[in-house]
Amino acid sequence: MTYDLVVLTRKSFNVQDIVAGMVAAGGELLVRQVADGAVIQLCDEAEQPLVAIEVPMLVQVPGEVERVLGAIGDAPVEVPVWWMEMRAADTDRGADLAHAFADEVAGRVGGQTWVGQPRPGEAERA
Repeated sequence: MTYDLVVLTRKSFNVQDIVAGMVAAGGELLVRQVADGAVIQLCDEAEQPLVAIEVPMLVQVPGEVERVLGAIGDAPVEVPVWWMEMRAADTDRGADLAHAFADEVAGRVGGQTWVGQPRPGEAERA
């Protein structure tokens, strides 16, 4: 199972935003492209993927974000909006790296992060 996050922003992402997110996640991580460049994986020293980052896409259909993710806040998400999806290994480290990446990117371009489920191990800590 994976730990899923989506960053939603009004502005498009650029290469510097993505690189800054990768550095925030961990400068020691290995980076590789898969799926003909449509996905970037952040990997540990054993080359095991910890976070997969999909190419951002522009959502222009009203209500589409809520249809896929459910309600986000008190009002519908205004479109157009950029959507960047991440899937992390369902571990504390994977979740931490994904959040570090997402927080940096959302902070740089102005946006919000949607999380699909509690962080790994959070249920046991509650």
